[in-house]
Amino acid sequence: MMSSIKSHNTLSELYKIFYSRSTKIVLPIVFIFQPLLSYISSKQILAVGLNATPETNSSLVEPIPPIEYIGFEAILLGLFAMIILGAILGSMEYKNSSLRTSLLLCSNKAVFFVIKFFVTSVFIFVVSFVSIYLSIASAQFGLEREGLSPLILSNNVWYFILLGSLSWSLLTVLSYSIAFYFKSSLGSLLFLLPQVYNLGSFLADRIQLAKYLPVSLGQDLIATSPLKITTPGRSVLFLSTWVLVISSFAYYKFLKEDVGNVR
Repeated sequence: MMSSIKSHNTLSELYKIFYSRSTKIVLPIVFIFQPLLSYISSKQILAVGLNATPETNSSLVEPIPPIEYIGFEAILLGLFAMIILGAILGSMEYKNSSLRTSLLLCSNKAVFFVIKFFVTSVFIFVVSFVSIYLSIASAQFGLEREGLSPLILSNNVWYFILLGSLSWSLLTVLSYSIAFYFKSSLGSLLFLLPQVYNLGSFLADRIQLAKYLPVSLGQDLIATSPLKITTPGRSVLFLSTWVLVISSFAYYKFLKEDVGNVR
C-alpha cells in the first residue's frame, strides 16, 4: 500500500513539474534557444579563426579557447533560466492550496518532502545534462570540419558537460530549496540572480570568502576556458554543502508547520 502511494506521489510530482507554466517557458529556452545561440557563436568563432588572438585580431579580449571549451560560454544563459525555474517550482506548492491537496495523497510529510525533493532533483539534472549536451553539440556542429563529432565529442568534453550539469543542478536545487523555505520565489531570486549578473565574480575578485558564494562555485564548474576548471572537487563539495544546509532548513521547517491539519 505504501509503495503504491509513493509511486502515485512520484508521478504526481513529475506531472506537476512538467506541466507547470514555468517549465513550458524554460524548456524551449534551454533546449532550443541556448543551442541556437551556441551554434551562432561557434560560427562567429569560425569566421574569426580558431587560432585568433588579441594580437592578430583587435576585436578579441582574449585568445579563442581550445576546441573542447567552445560552446560552454553560451550555457550561462540557461543557468539564469534554470535558477528562475527552481525558484518558481519551490514556491509553487504554497499557491492555490496545492500543498494541502498533495498531502491528501501522501499524509506523511517526511516521505512527501523526500519524494518531492528527489523527483525535482532528478528532473533538473536530466534537463541540465540534455540542454548542455545539445548546446555543445550545436557548437561543434557549427565549427564544421574544424570541430569534434557532435555525437561522439571527446572524453574531456563529456567530463565538462557532466561538471556543467552538476553546476546547473546544484544551483537550481538550491534556488528551489530557498524558495520552498521562504514560501516565495523572491528570496531565492534576490540572493542568486545578482550573483549571475557578475556580482559574484566582482566580490570574489575582492573578497576571499566571496569565492564560496554558490554562483561563484557553480561558475567554477563551467569550462569556458582552460583556466576555469581548477578545483572542481572543492567547488562541488562546497556547493553541495549549500544545498544540504538550506534543504535541511526547509525540511525541518516543513515538518514543524501545520499544513492543512497535517503534521
